[in-house]
Amino acid sequence: MINIDEIKKLPVSERIRIIDELWQSIEEEKESFILNEDQATYGIAHEEEEESPEITEMLEERWSEYKKGNGKSYSIEEVMDMLEAESQKRKKNN
Repeated sequence: MINIDEIKKLPVSERIRIIDELWQSIEEEKESFILNEDQATYGIAHEEEEESPEITEMLEERWSEYKKGNGKSYSIEEVMDMLEAESQKRKKNN
């Protein structure tokens, strides 16, 4: 059995790798199962549901700013480094 507490002790980069692999496995299998409301937990949205107008507006504004060159994009490596640095900072503060 997998111990979630042991997984939480792993470095952020390793936890992200695990999440990515799990998500890929779900994507590969999603055609083979049907998610019902009882199984829909942890914020999984139904495809027919729409985002709130506020969220849609915010995303459209951000996308527009990005297309104008006013946004910054990050590679997955940069994001993982930032997350690892933040994790280390929090560990030092605790």
